[in-house]
Amino acid sequence: MNSLTHFLDEVQELKNKHEQLNQRDAKGFNLFSLLLKSTDEVHLHSKFIYELLNPKGSHHQARLFLNLFLEELGLEVSSKDLAVFREKENIDILIESSQGVIVIENKIHSEDHSSQLSRYIKSMQNQGYKRKNISLVYLTLFGHQPTEKKMQNFSIIISYRKNIVRWLERSLKEIENIPILRETLQQYLNLVKELTYQSTQKGYLVEVKKLLLQENKLQQIMALEEPILEAKIETQLLFWHTLLAKLMPHYAFSFYNINNDKSLKNSVRRYYNLQKNHQDYGVRYQVEENLHFFIELRKNIYYGFEFENEENVELEQKKVLDELEVVWEEGSSLIYWKYPSKKLNFRKFNHQNIFDLLNEKQREKDISRISREIINIISNYKRSMACLVE
Repeated sequence: MNSLTHFLDEVQELKNKHEQLNQRDAKGFNLFSLLLKSTDEVHLHSKFIYELLNPKGSHHQARLFLNLFLEELGLEVSSKDLAVFREKENIDILIESSQGVIVIENKIHSEDHSSQLSRYIKSMQNQGYKRKNISLVYLTLFGHQPTEKKMQNFSIIISYRKNIVRWLERSLKEIENIPILRETLQQYLNLVKELTYQSTQKGYLVEVKKLLLQENKLQQIMALEEPILEAKIETQLLFWHTLLAKLMPHYAFSFYNINNDKSLKNSVRRYYNLQKNHQDYGVRYQVEENLHFFIELRKNIYYGFEFENEENVELEQKKVLDELEVVWEEGSSLIYWKYPSKKLNFRKFNHQNIFDLLNEKQREKDISRISREIINIISNYKRSMACLVE
């Protein structure tokens, strides 16, 4: 045990050293995440990527960034009548030329919905483009497939983690003598690496790995795996139980699992054992016949309203949801959702927000904040709908 205690002390020393290095190099400072949410796919990521791809962009580098991007995708557009658009026909980024079009759908934490991709293809065909001349690029953090299955074989799947990082790194080499561009691209690259868990902690990880490989330290740490797993399960269960205790006096939330698992405890255990169908569970409350409020866990806890049937959605309902004083991560035809102010990533389990839940007073404070927000959102919706009826 003394050996294990000494090892943990060494790890803490390394952590402190690298935190000091990050402080010296100001690695935590990033204008993009200061001015906008780091996950804002519309106003941050799509807007910035569009600006780089646009030959007429304020970077004054003509087609430099666009050509490097097309090379990364394995595409070629040689025509001179090329134009790049943002939010044209509701498409995130559209590259048009006489040769054809490239439709870029950008997703950070959301997914395509309601045959969204098929509609984009149809829209381009209606403008006279043949299907063979329409390329669909599906961009996500880690290269996930579209949820619209029939479009999976027709999509070029790319990721921020690999393709955008490579594109930015190649771009940086080309503009290293232009300071303002170089520093801007570097900050955006740092943000992308942070979002895709490639942040500048490699030095720290390498040094801890060396420590683990000394003598039998790895064996000692491996012996802690099962207790750590049980601690994670207990922490998450405490979150759900505390949250439900605060919500239930106001609204009748009930547990659900899309894979028909009836037990919250079993769902949490499966979540950490990484068994098949381990995601998509939470609690929900039936607000109206076609509308419920859900609190769900994938990697992070998130919550909001979801319509059960698009055909039965009423304009008054959409109007009220749009006018609520809530900054939704996504507001679409079927779903309105957001993260809590302190994001809780129960998958990575590596952020102070999660560790705060281990402290009883802090857990009470944080979960009370979430429950108050949820109660207020539902109450404000009901109040607004009642006013419309009157």
